[in-house]
Amino acid sequence: MPLTDTTKTEIENYFKSLLPNVESSVNNLKLKEIMEYKNPLVREMFCNNPQEFITFFVMERAERSFVTLMGNMIEKVVKILVEGQKGEIIGDKKDWKPYDLKFRLSDGKEYWLEIKSILNQNNSNNNSIAALRERAVNQGKEFRLCVYYPTNAILQKHDYILVGRNFWSFVGGDINTESTVFELLKGISEDFSFFNLVQERTKVLLQEYIHENQSVPEQK
Repeated sequence: MPLTDTTKTEIENYFKSLLPNVESSVNNLKLKEIMEYKNPLVREMFCNNPQEFITFFVMERAERSFVTLMGNMIEKVVKILVEGQKGEIIGDKKDWKPYDLKFRLSDGKEYWLEIKSILNQNNSNNNSIAALRERAVNQGKEFRLCVYYPTNAILQKHDYILVGRNFWSFVGGDINTESTVFELLKGISEDFSFFNLVQERTKVLLQEYIHENQSVPEQK
């Protein structure tokens, strides 16, 4: 069944609620943090161009703050989707460990999820996932390894691995869930610009730098 308007609105509003957190993180970056950066290679690379030096760190802060939000974002969106198809979230984060999420669907089965962005497993990861699956199965639960970007499809020969579209269809209850969620995510870019955010914060910090140093080497 296609996602309801209520579910889509809830997801869209959640996406929009993340943007102030990114803005706050970038705007809280202080000149002192940048100027005290210790890596000599980076400092030498930008030694004659403080504007690029500052821009580098502002961009890094923007990227890190958004990527940090991504992990929690996927978990929250999955919860909204599961509840949108009349599923039930079991407990909360502290009850899910070491899994990322636990819920029950209308089929009566309880699912324990490990959620990843990509399928790129080394032996240690494979062993960890095998242990999580065994633990769930031994307790009569359904284990799913969920990967929200389509990557190494050959590993999907295991029915407990859901990649890309299959993952989104499972948690959303509709084959078009992936495209719907991604369109909602794209939509928030109409009112938000990472470029402008970075540019404005760089401008403020550069002025602080000029004020403290009285002069800045000529930009190349």
